[in-house]
Amino acid sequence: MSENNTNDMTAVAQAIGQLSGELRVMHQSLTAAIEVIRDDLRRIENSSHDRMDKMENNLNHRIDGIGVRVTALEAEDKRLIEKVAGLSALGGTIGGALAAAAVELIKRM
Repeated sequence: MSENNTNDMTAVAQAIGQLSGELRVMHQSLTAAIEVIRDDLRRIENSSHDRMDKMENNLNHRIDGIGVRVTALEAEDKRLIEKVAGLSALGGTIGGALAAAAVELIKRM
């Protein structure tokens, strides 16, 4: 082999080695950047889950509060219905007694 061929082969081998080294560095840089992006996505996902959990807990507390209020309103409604029914029965009794008294008065006249 001639000296030029040897020099050319050496230059090609050096260029291939240099290119391999640069590709390795690029690969490591890309891998590191991808890992940073993955970490960011994990943090965003965890933050979103935390916010959703807080919103769900707040909503559950509000729903529980509404349930308590509805139960109280239902109980009050039941008491009012019982009072109205009692007053209606009392009014009916008084009205019946007045009507009977009026009939007796009319009979005596």
